[in-house]
Amino acid sequence: MIELPKESIWTGRFDDEDGELGKRWHQVVELKNFNSLEIDSDPSIALLGFCSDEGVKRNKGRVGAKNAPDLIRKALANLPYHQNTTTKIQDFGNVKLEDGNLEESREVQVELVSELVRHHKLPIILGGGHETALGNYLGLAKQYFNIGVINIDAHFDIRIPVEGSTSGTPFFEMAQFCQENDRPFNYFCIGIQPLGNTSALFERAKELGITTILADEVQRNLEQSLKQLQDYIEKFDCIYLSLDLDVLDGAFAPGVSAPCANGLTPIQVKTIIQTIIQSKKVKVFDVVELNPEYDQDNRTAKLAAHLIGEFLA
Repeated sequence: MIELPKESIWTGRFDDEDGELGKRWHQVVELKNFNSLEIDSDPSIALLGFCSDEGVKRNKGRVGAKNAPDLIRKALANLPYHQNTTTKIQDFGNVKLEDGNLEESREVQVELVSELVRHHKLPIILGGGHETALGNYLGLAKQYFNIGVINIDAHFDIRIPVEGSTSGTPFFEMAQFCQENDRPFNYFCIGIQPLGNTSALFERAKELGITTILADEVQRNLEQSLKQLQDYIEKFDCIYLSLDLDVLDGAFAPGVSAPCANGLTPIQVKTIIQTIIQSKKVKVFDVVELNPEYDQDNRTAKLAAHLIGEFLA
């Protein structure tokens, strides 16, 4: 089901005395629906929510992420708007699950993401659990072949889907899709926690040819990690970037589905995102695993909004 965007979310402070330079996100976002989808003459960003934590539930995690997309929007609404004034920010609403049917909702998601990319928009998908990732990749794969996948995450999310798709299986399912369709599978995961992944997952990562940078390696030598990222990005026509908020240390991001000890800092994640976006190859970006049920004073939602703002800046 597609839920239209809500005007009531995009509200906030007005600094009219400062004119164009005083604008905030709520003053520039356009509410859209897919019936009016068209190619814009100027660059445009398309926000789309994927309101699912069914994959988290199936993965035996703590649910609540399905309520995240609108809370990220609320956190974005009052932020100062620093982007190019010709860049449009368009909100296309949410894909919502009915009766826990993740697979049916994913089919809708795939088509919507594909159409957004085809119309030369940059989709920013607001999750949801990390099951969000598979639909985003499949949507992008309808338009591009040589795709580099970058996941900023404490976990590989390459579990084998024993009883259906979960938040822990999307990147393994991407690998399956690539194998079945004679496509290259290129996956770079940065921020991995050894104590957040079993030995079986590390072995599977080797078998799948996954490029891995541990969280400790980022913390010891961020510059070297960024150089590895840049070398990886050069190989591809486009990049699919996924940010799992549980890569951040729990002190900064308590409101996630699987909180992390010894995680990355916001400035490290911000720097990683800035390095990736400077390539100008990112065609889909998602932010996942915000769990409002466990957030404290909306700290994690605000951090998610700031990282989206940094992505666009």
